[in-house]
Amino acid sequence: MKREAPPKGGVLVWGGTVLPSIKVATMLIGMSRTLLVLLFVSVAAFGAEDKAYRITLPDGTVEFSDKPQAGAKEIKVPPAQTYQAPHLAPLDASTQKRPVSPFVYDALAITSPAPDQTFRGDTGGNIPVQVTIEPGLRSGDTLVIRLDGKTAASGSGGVFTLHGVARGTHVVVAEVHDASDNTLKSSVPVTFHVFQHSKLFKKP
Repeated sequence: MKREAPPKGGVLVWGGTVLPSIKVATMLIGMSRTLLVLLFVSVAAFGAEDKAYRITLPDGTVEFSDKPQAGAKEIKVPPAQTYQAPHLAPLDASTQKRPVSPFVYDALAITSPAPDQTFRGDTGGNIPVQVTIEPGLRSGDTLVIRLDGKTAASGSGGVFTLHGVARGTHVVVAEVHDASDNTLKSSVPVTFHVFQHSKLFKKP
């Protein structure tokens, strides 16, 4: 590659203002034209124009300017590098923390006795009651069986036995209570009947 002969002196003119003189000859020794252009581009980064001009005077002095002059050669300055931040998608609502819904029992029902079921014979006043609950009973909650408006049994299982149930018609209801004895859910009331033979009644 052809090297440029070192000039005697150098002046750098930019924006109509003469910058402090530098010894261009010293700067150009061992530099190729490509390196010289890169040096100018680093200086031109402070300007607003995208064109520059190189002027070689008769005495070998090299000048650079942002204004065209007679005998000057235009140097194309590449545009300054820019950075555009990537677009960030909005936060998906599904990933945001949602408030926890309160626990709710979906179903509570008495499966035995059946509605209007009649218990005949000598039951001894013991009536079995079976309850289904969905979802399963939560820890700390209790199933309560109420007979004719009064608590007759309680526990965590689904099967209970009512004791001392007298003859007649009765209504049974199942409830779920929390640790503070608040009623969380109630079943549909079930009516049943108890028929017992009287000792005064004699079989034929």
